[in-house]
Amino acid sequence: MKITDLLLSELDREAVGIRKTLERVPEGKNDWKPHPKSMPLGSLATIVATIPAWLEMVVNMDELDINPAGGPKFKPQEWKTRRDLLEQFEASMKKGREVLKKLLTITCSTQNGAC
Repeated sequence: MKITDLLLSELDREAVGIRKTLERVPEGKNDWKPHPKSMPLGSLATIVATIPAWLEMVVNMDELDINPAGGPKFKPQEWKTRRDLLEQFEASMKKGREVLKKLLTITCSTQNGAC
């Protein structure tokens, strides 16, 4: 199996569990916190939904700091309905797959196609 196929299939396998989890996030409870020190449920769900798109940062940045000192604070995209949340997830999956395909194409071409 090619490394390309392995990584893309792993992303797809993880997507199944993430999608099931996001489908169970209750609507109208975005401000609820599972713990007093926790982020609100809406923000936590958005982070989970957008993780696949983080592949772009992992590939293109030397370090990842979503809350840099003196920099902009991380602000998750808001959503009102479960459908909005799932659309964020699907867009994130599409972006993650594109990043992996592009990275693997570049890597393979620099190794004379030996992947």
